[in-house]
Amino acid sequence: MKPLVFNDTIGWLKEAHGSTGVVIAGGHGFEDLCSRRFLTLLADRIAQSGSPVLQFDYPGCGDAAGDHTAPGRVAAWAASIGAAADELKRQTGVAQVIIVGFRLGALLAALAAERRNDVAGLVLLAPPASGKAYVREMTALSRMIDAALPSVETDVETLGGRSVAGFRLSAETLADIGSLGWQEVQSRHSALPVLVISTVQTPALSKWAEDFAGSPANVVLAEFDGYGRLMCDPTANRIPVAVIERCSDWISDHPGGDRRTPPVLDINVPVLLAFDYEEEPVVIGLNMCGVLCRPASGSKIRDTVLFLNSGAVPHVGWARGTVESARMLAAEGIASLRIDLPGLGQSDAPPEERLFLYDARGSVDVSRAIDWLEQNGLGHVSLAGICSGAFQAFHAARADKRVHRLVMVNPLCFSWNSSYALDMTVWKAYEAAKADRKPSEAEPQPLGRPDPLSAFRMLTSKNSRALVRRSLEAVKTTLANVRPSTFLRARPVERWMRDLASRGVHVLIATSEGDLSHKEIDRHFGPDGERLDTIPNVGRLLLRDADHTLTPPHARHALVARLADHARDADSRTVRSGWNGDRTAPAPSLSMR
Repeated sequence: MKPLVFNDTIGWLKEAHGSTGVVIAGGHGFEDLCSRRFLTLLADRIAQSGSPVLQFDYPGCGDAAGDHTAPGRVAAWAASIGAAADELKRQTGVAQVIIVGFRLGALLAALAAERRNDVAGLVLLAPPASGKAYVREMTALSRMIDAALPSVETDVETLGGRSVAGFRLSAETLADIGSLGWQEVQSRHSALPVLVISTVQTPALSKWAEDFAGSPANVVLAEFDGYGRLMCDPTANRIPVAVIERCSDWISDHPGGDRRTPPVLDINVPVLLAFDYEEEPVVIGLNMCGVLCRPASGSKIRDTVLFLNSGAVPHVGWARGTVESARMLAAEGIASLRIDLPGLGQSDAPPEERLFLYDARGSVDVSRAIDWLEQNGLGHVSLAGICSGAFQAFHAARADKRVHRLVMVNPLCFSWNSSYALDMTVWKAYEAAKADRKPSEAEPQPLGRPDPLSAFRMLTSKNSRALVRRSLEAVKTTLANVRPSTFLRARPVERWMRDLASRGVHVLIATSEGDLSHKEIDRHFGPDGERLDTIPNVGRLLLRDADHTLTPPHARHALVARLADHARDADSRTVRSGWNGDRTAPAPSLSMR
């Protein structure tokens, strides 16, 4: 895998010797988080079949410079596909490209392909029926995810537009997407093959594909089996392997021409430059990718933060939060490295089979990243992670004495056992079940009365899950208290935390108000985590009006502010004076206790 920087964005090139390259135009926002691993595995499979593949981020998205809400986004996104094709040709010498577009990327890929004469074929994966249909779908998704967080709605209303899982789309962008349609895309090509793997076949899409291909014989239409389970959640989803194989085989059957030009040999380190930060995409070892973010050239670096994956969310972070946090820290003189651990995001899989997210061998990978930082002159490392990332950070800090500071956000597990495995299995099954429901069952009803049968199914499903959740929490607590180690020595998690503190590691535990992580803290440190207050160097931060993944921007900003203080060797002891103890009353964006 070769990291690239071009057109103010970051790309990842899978090299191969074929004469036709492949550009992958991915999804946007939440759909990008759900599908990035799927598209990475697709890129691997295509490269193994002989074609070089380039994945990249649209302007203002993912690791690219800029912001989602800037004007002219749709035109810039479509143009960036052409820029990626040019870069792929420059890097590899291929003469032609096949463009693979996923979801919104399918509409954009059609626009980009129409403007070029070097396109050898087009693959559309789960294309929307139209731009208007896509906007409707994003509106429904926004109601399910963002509507429960008033602060997110307020932020969006201030800016105009809509938030979808924390990814903001301006009113202009929504209007521009809504204007896209298959009938508006006029093809200048003839006899170019098209593969459409879709969830719903529409006459407009089928006609466009035939016009683009010049003949129905050049069009292959197939069903996207497993789409719902892929897109239910980045962590709970299931990869549709059959779709990967179908797509890769089709591309292998359409190799294009034989002409090649010599690739350009770049000797410079790829760096994305901005006003107050500079970023370098890196590959650590053979299987771990990430992005190093530093203060602008010439600025003194005071500290380094290593960000770990939250669940299976790629290194850009939920709602692009890790990217934003890294760049805000750079403005404070703090460097950071955001990585995908092996088997997650855009990194390659580990050589051995592992326990999903909570494998103890993750500590070895974190230490490898710390090695890399030290080799590049960046020490004094802090580890930061949300949920499973907090688990990995905790145990990596225990194993690696080079860690100076530890930031754990909404930790749902301190010490893994079978009850946590069962909890994850139940949760993933619940999310998959939601994906399998009909739209009338899975989406809220904005108008009129909801269907009584659908409402009953949703109610019973939620009640059943709540009952299972309460039972699992009781089992976790029981197992935590009946382990042999509990009788032979002090409580293990508390002892581990005290060992870290005695070693001089400063620990910050941040929790969203009402999050399940409070139960986990109580389980190991007593009611309201009271014993944490007795451990030196351990501080706590309560984030009000925030969810588990820190969707609201104010929650992420509050955490970054505390991270900056943490990195300046600020006192991280518990502070109670900033919290009035009322969890339900309106409160400022952040509260400390």
